[in-house]
Amino acid sequence: MLNIAPAMADQQTPETDNINDVPAGNYTIDPLHSKITWGVDHYGFSHYEGQFVDLSGSLRLGEDPADSNLKIEIPLNRVLTGSDLSEHLQGEKFFNSSKHPTATFTSTNIELDGDDEATIIGDLSLNGQTHPVEIEAEFNRGGVYAFDKKYHIGFNGEATIKRSDFAINYLMPEGDQQGISDEVKLQIEAEFVPE
Repeated sequence: MLNIAPAMADQQTPETDNINDVPAGNYTIDPLHSKITWGVDHYGFSHYEGQFVDLSGSLRLGEDPADSNLKIEIPLNRVLTGSDLSEHLQGEKFFNSSKHPTATFTSTNIELDGDDEATIIGDLSLNGQTHPVEIEAEFNRGGVYAFDKKYHIGFNGEATIKRSDFAINYLMPEGDQQGISDEVKLQIEAEFVPE
């Protein structure tokens, strides 16, 4: 494992939009500025959205960014909808969070596309099931954040999963019958700081 502290001490932290210029080492997620927004089709009436917050996790950024590792933990009881649906989603018909309180994404491969885009391939564990997921990710920038004086690196990403893969089948559309879509679209915003 790489240690970022000496690197940060020995060089000025670069402000950059090129991931290759970011110091290699161990980073941890900044939960105040990271979230996952999910969206489903709700009976054809709306594209309904909610968010997962209070994420935790780590990024080991390699000298070659393709050699990096990412692990994110998502507390399912921290889903936000702005209504009583937040509690409803904790039940057995959806997240079953009393039995499986956390979802986890662990990267298995990273494929770079230029200096700021990558496909992050990994395993998502949710509701007792584990399946591969691909995240189309973009590096935004690295630099010192004015308010906490810490070096931050920021990314966004998107992915699509099928909830049926994770045995969440309640109110699934069948034939001509409307329901809540099997496909769930994920929009990801994540900032990291040195460990």
